[in-house]
Amino acid sequence: MEKKIAVIVRERQSEAIRMSVGLTVLDDKVEVFLMEPLKNDPATLSELDGAVEFGMKFYCLYPDSRFEDIGIEELAERILHYDHVIPY
Repeated sequence: MEKKIAVIVRERQSEAIRMSVGLTVLDDKVEVFLMEPLKNDPATLSELDGAVEFGMKFYCLYPDSRFEDIGIEELAERILHYDHVIPY
């Protein structure tokens, strides 16, 4: 049975994105919520490219043209509907 997993990303963005991709191995639905603007370093951007190839959905609390914007209130409401919430 497919599970819905939310990954809340704060500081270690490249590690969080890499770990999120690993969670897709069991065909679970993984969505990533960026709490801070995406870092512009090679490791993070490389991991992001891989995650996008897997069709992962990204949301950002800060305006970023690559992701869907989400407010803190909407985030709080949405995380209630996930099977697992992983802060990273």
